[in-house]
This record gives sequence, structure tokens and C-alpha cells, in this order.
Amino acid sequence: MIWSAPPDRRVVETVVAIFRDSAERSHQRLSALQYCDWVRSYHWLDASGMALYFLNQVETLGIEGALPAATLGRLRQNLADNRMRSSAMFAEFIAINQAFQQAGVQYCNLKGFTLSPDSCPDPVLRCQLDFDFLVDGHQLELCREILADTGYILTGTTNTVWEFKAGSSELVSIEDHYKPRPQRSVELHFTSSETPSRDERLDRLTLRSWDGLALPTLSASDQFVGQALHLFGHVCSACTRLAWFLEYKRHISVRYSDRPFWEEVRERSQTHRHASIAIGLATLLSTQLFGCEAPDQLNGWTLDRLPPAVRLWADHYGRKAILADFPGTKLYLLLLDELSRGDNSWQKKKRSSLLPLRRAPRIVHAGPEDNLRKRLGREVHQTRFILFRFRFHATQGLRYMIEAVRWKRRLTAFQKYAPSVAIERPRLSGIEKTSLDKG
Repeated sequence: MIWSAPPDRRVVETVVAIFRDSAERSHQRLSALQYCDWVRSYHWLDASGMALYFLNQVETLGIEGALPAATLGRLRQNLADNRMRSSAMFAEFIAINQAFQQAGVQYCNLKGFTLSPDSCPDPVLRCQLDFDFLVDGHQLELCREILADTGYILTGTTNTVWEFKAGSSELVSIEDHYKPRPQRSVELHFTSSETPSRDERLDRLTLRSWDGLALPTLSASDQFVGQALHLFGHVCSACTRLAWFLEYKRHISVRYSDRPFWEEVRERSQTHRHASIAIGLATLLSTQLFGCEAPDQLNGWTLDRLPPAVRLWADHYGRKAILADFPGTKLYLLLLDELSRGDNSWQKKKRSSLLPLRRAPRIVHAGPEDNLRKRLGREVHQTRFILFRFRFHATQGLRYMIEAVRWKRRLTAFQKYAPSVAIERPRLSGIEKTSLDKG
């Protein structure tokens, strides 16, 4: 585990701007960057999920010549590698679906391939890491048996997710990030209060066809709400992917004029406590980044009704948090401070987030055939991860404490003058999972 050098900020801002600027302006910005600036920023491009989306946008605008030849070549090789990887993953995707269907599992596919075409024009542009399924909580053991038959082992559990791994446990180098991997990962999501139960979304599924096989997915409105809640969950954590906001923006653009869809989204959101805030915050941040504009039918009960403190956090820290290099920041704790007012248990949770005392999660697992050398190598990787994690908590914890003082002053000043300050919704016209903190 290596603590990477920060990316060149001009590269980061240029990559974001190219999705809303004209071809001429984008060419000018790209031409001003040097090859060394791109090399320094490769890790950020990969970790943010933006590399292939960026290449696609450059080619769409016809400005490939503004990139250094070596950088353009690297991006195109990444795309070729990811095409092969997506093909291999798609075969696995179909196989797991068939196994679930043959066993009579009540389930549906989440995220991943189901995000196309509304959120992603082509699955090859996404660097998918795992498969996600929503399952009936009463069938978890059946699902485990099915996955075990194909080599998957249960490696982690929470009260709403079971995680499975299969294949080699060797860590993948950054050079092989887009190549087919021997590692496979599945997450089973389920509803749980005191015990696992059936999620109501399983009662209103949509069937989509892949290679002539009808596979269950969330209904269109449930998928959008789930996408916003997924983004919100990551904004309320140390690190999120910039590419997810670009996908959210595309989803809104594709559905912009679909009034029945937005009405159904509002109806589905009523069962989620933070759905309106999640959608409003995702829309606001997407607007600030990519010029996303949602229909008034959606904004009226989401963006326009964001709590003032949440909007203030987005204005001052949202962009910094989203564009931060891996492994992120702890600025999200300022947001959670506002969202958790009245929650007496929050201070204890925050202390745990600032300085986790529990054992770090394992990032590598020994295989049954591993020899002593491989086992020692894995322990070295684990030790490096522990040190990496410690540095993150130390540096970002200190930054949080400094920013918390500033935030308190800013919030006090805002509340003092808020009655005379009109908060306007931004309208940009333009062209159109191991979190270190949770360990």
C-alpha cells in the first residue's frame, strides 16, 4: 500500500471542466498541461473512475491531439484492457444470475451493468470491481451455498451486506487495474431490522434482457433513488468516486422531461428518511462539478428544500471532499455533525471515526495452498496497510479539528445573517468498498 503523491490540481480541474466546456476551450486547457502533470495524476484518474469517461469525452469532442501521445496511448490501452475485463465479468454476471434463477432465489441485480444506458452510455467505460445483488434476507444461506459452489467464500458481514470473495488473493498492481483479474467479489444486500427480511423493492422489479436472458433489476424509480442514496452514503464517508456524480448527472439528463418518472421517484422516496436530502445534495454537487440541472418537478422537494447548513457545507467543502485524492478526507464529519443534531449517540460515533481503535480489516486473505513465503508477503502488505491507515487518520483527523473551528465560526456568521441572505439555486446553462474510515 503506497501513499500516492497528490495529483496536479490543474489536471483535476481540467478533467472536470471538459464535460461542460466547448471543444475549443477544452483543447486550450488540455494543451496547457505537460506530460509530467498527467503522469503525476494517473493514480487519481484511475481511483476516481474518470479515466475512461475522460477519454471518451476527448474523442467525442475530437481533441485527442491536445493530449501527450503517451498519455493518450495509456488511456486507449486502459480502454482495450477494460473491454476484455468487462467481457470476462459479464460472463460471470450471467452465470451467477442463472444459478440464482435455477435455485429459485428472490433477487435482483444492483448497480454495475444495470446502470447502462441511463447512467452510463457503455459498460466498458466503467471499471466495475464487483457484483451487487439485492436478495430476500430469508434466503441468505441459500445464496451462500450457491456462491460456495462457484468458489466464493464469505469474507465479511454487516447487518445489511454479506461480502464474498473468490479467486486469487494476490493484490493487483495499479498497472493491471483495468485488466481481467483472478479475483472475484460479490456483495449481497438485504433489508434488516432485528433479523434479515424481504425488501419491498423486490415486489416491483423490472426484467431486462442480456444475451436473450431476462434478468431482474430494480424499477426505474427505485434505481434512481438508490443511486442518490448510494452517492449520499459515500459523501458521508471519507472517499467517493467523482465518476458516480457524472453518472448521476447523465441519469438526470436522460430522464429530464419524463414527468411520470419524477412523480414516481417522489413516491418511492417517501419511505427513505434521507432520500430528499440525498437527491438534493447529489444534484447540488453535480451542478457545481458538471453543470447538472434537474427539472423543477424534482428540485421543488429536494434541492430547493435542502437544510441551509447542508447547502453551506456543500458550498465550502463538497468540491474539496469529492476531488480529494485517495484515501479522501474527514470533512464529511462536518456534514454529519449537522445531519446528526439531536442524535445523542453521534458524538461517540464521531470519536470512533476520528480515531478507530478496532483492528484494521484484512485486505489480503491467505489461500489454502499458500506457502510460507506467500503468507509472509501477505502479512507485509497487511502491515503496510495498517501504517497507511494510521497516517490517514492522523493527518485527516488533525485537518478536521482545524476545519471544525472554522466551520463553527462560518456557521455562526451564516445563522446570524441568514434572514437577510437569499439562497438561490445554482443554474448552470453550459453544455450540458474498503473505506479506511470504516476500518
